Amino acid sequence: MKMTIAYLYHDLLNLYGDVGNIMALKYHLEEQKIDVTIKYLSVNDKKYFNKYDLVYIGSGTDKNLLIALEDLKNYKNDIKKYIDNNKFILATGNSFELFGKYIRIKSNVIKTLNIFNYFVEYDYDLKDRIVKDVNYKCNLINKNIIGFENHPGYLNSKEEHLFEDEGVKKKNFYGSYVIGPLLVRNPEFCKYFIKELIHNKDSKYKIIDGNYKLDELAYKN
Repeated sequence: MKMTIAYLYHDLLNLYGDVGNIMALKYHLEEQKIDVTIKYLSVNDKKYFNKYDLVYIGSGTDKNLLIALEDLKNYKNDIKKYIDNNKFILATGNSFELFGKYIRIKSNVIKTLNIFNYFVEYDYDLKDRIVKDVNYKCNLINKNIIGFENHPGYLNSKEEHLFEDEGVKKKNFYGSYVIGPLLVRNPEFCKYFIKELIHNKDSKYKIIDGNYKLDELAYKN
């Protein structure tokens, strides 16, 4: 099996070691005897969503996030079709904010892709910016999700949460504020995600046990 992953805005949206998610995906997919190609794409690079098995996008500064947004707007219809076709998107940190209705920063409303029914409100006057270690329940696996959050945005969503009162899960779109990186620190979730990704392409593909020893250490520590 061959699999192509598009890593969007790798040069703009890569805070908190987000590239670790790509490294984990490549390593564990190759354990499954899958030929993995990573497309490192940024602003002005042509994007062919119909050719990707997974799109990954990480977190970034507010300025870089808006730069990425302007580029993504050129592909709104392609992204919507991609999601409707049950293809996979993993968006970590503040990048998943781009797929909702808007981001409000005080009185400034920034229209985002409007693919999902959620919005985010920033208020920099508040002193309770969300900066914390997290431990969330997850209905998709038996173990809790650990990681870190650091963002001024407050999610207002009627969509299904990915984790306990956090993030967004719609079809095969996975969006979460959890960074750290998410897949490296949560091996059970990584196993689940990889299994779903593979079986979405070939439901009969035989999954073998991978080596998650280092991942388990990251989870325990």
